[in-house]
Amino acid sequence: MQRNPQPSAAPPPTLREAIDSFNRGDYFAASEQLEMLGYDAAQPLKDVIGALHRVAVGLHLRFSRGGRQATINLLSQAMMALEELRPSRAGIDIERLCNELAAYTDEIRASQRQYEAGALRHKARLFIERRRAPKIVLIET
Repeated sequence: MQRNPQPSAAPPPTLREAIDSFNRGDYFAASEQLEMLGYDAAQPLKDVIGALHRVAVGLHLRFSRGGRQATINLLSQAMMALEELRPSRAGIDIERLCNELAAYTDEIRASQRQYEAGALRHKARLFIERRRAPKIVLIET
């Protein structure tokens, strides 16, 4: 379903840098870059940046601190914000990102909490999850 009739312009270079950090798995750096971009961004780019920031923070919490519920909450909030921006915005394939976020969030929901799984099993699970983490895909124009 076409929700976003506007053409998807290419992302600005500073947003590309944040996306590169995100896709490398450096979620903390990506969240910092996105936060700075969000201060000066105009709508509708500000909505995209805000949602991407939530995703980056959520994944940072998951992989750096093992957070489960906070990650689920942040990814869910990001998905709600991105819903209105489908199928693409700022040169980003929002449709694909939403689908990957939904699948990843479901996977986290189905996982055991750290104290239920044991510390070693939990760390092994996070190692595997990192390889399945969503990526931000740019649409080639």
